[in-house]
Amino acid sequence: TPPAGAVTPPAGAVTPPAGAARRGAGMRAAWQVVRGLPAARLGIAAVAVGHTVMVAVMSMTPVRLGESHGDADVLRVVGIVLSLHIAGMYALSPVVGWLTDRLGRRAVILLGVVLLLAACAVAGTAGHHTPRLSAGLVLLGLGWSGTMVAGSTLLSESVPAAIRPSVQGFSDLTMGLAGAVAAAVSGFVMRAAGYPVLTLLAAVATVPLVALALRPVPAGAPDEED
Repeated sequence: TPPAGAVTPPAGAVTPPAGAARRGAGMRAAWQVVRGLPAARLGIAAVAVGHTVMVAVMSMTPVRLGESHGDADVLRVVGIVLSLHIAGMYALSPVVGWLTDRLGRRAVILLGVVLLLAACAVAGTAGHHTPRLSAGLVLLGLGWSGTMVAGSTLLSESVPAAIRPSVQGFSDLTMGLAGAVAAAVSGFVMRAAGYPVLTLLAAVATVPLVALALRPVPAGAPDEED
C-alpha cells in the first residue's frame, strides 16, 4: 500500500526501476521516465523554451538601448527597462499560479507562448522607442512566468514521487543549458543581423513547444482540470 500523500502515476506512465529510485535515480533514469510521459515532456519543453526566448531577447536589450542612448544616461535607462522586465517575471506569479489551477497547465503554457510572441513582436518593431521596448520586455517577463509556472507544475505532478527530485534536477539542467546557448548565440545574431532578426528567431523557437502543447490530451492526464 502506497504511503499517505503519495502521487499515483497516470495510466501508461513509465516508472523507474526500484533500485534506481532507492539510489536517487540520476539523470539517465530521469530521462527515461520523462521520455515515456507526454505531460512531463511538455513540462520540460515549456520551461526550456520559455527560458530560451526570454534570455535571448533580454540579454541583448541593453545593447539595443546602448545604440540610442549616450553614455550619460544609458545605465539609468537599462536599469529601468530591466527592472520592469523582472517585475513582469515575478510580480504576477501568484496570479499565474492561480490561472494554472483555474484554467489548466496546458492552457497557461499556451498563454505564456502568446505573451512571448507578443513580446518579440513589440520589442522587435520598437526601433529605438524606449517606452515601446519596455512594454515588450514586460510582456517577455509575463510570458516567461506563464511557461515557467505552468510547465514546472505539470512536470512535478506528472512523474512518480520517488524520482521527482532527479526529474526536477534534469529540468533545471535543461533550462540552464538552453539559457546559456541562447545567451551565447544571441550575441552573434545581434552583431550579424540586428535586434529585430533576433526577436524573430526567438519567436520561431516557440514552434516546437506549440506543437507539443496542441497535441491531443489523453483522458485523465494530469494537465487537465476536472
